[in-house]
Amino acid sequence: MVLVRSVFQAKYGKGGELVALFKEAREVLGPLASGDRILTDASGSFFTVVTETEVDSLAEWERRSAEVFAQGEFGDWFARMVPLVESGGREFYNIED
Repeated sequence: MVLVRSVFQAKYGKGGELVALFKEAREVLGPLASGDRILTDASGSFFTVVTETEVDSLAEWERRSAEVFAQGEFGDWFARMVPLVESGGREFYNIED
């Protein structure tokens, strides 16, 4: 099992809007587009939004990502997300329990 953590640094004051957009994506595009969990900062950098998704393997992540990116709605959603985000990154963790 693999945990995929996508970390977004929202522009100042835009964290709430980014969370709302991820929740919308979950409904429209499915959980892979916005994660099984959405987390916000309680400490550290302001306006940090993290999405987490668990998949069986990196191959499954790649397959499911390709499916999401192929959806026409994804491009429209992504265009609305870009102005809210300052930077971001993605981390992959093996789940050992």
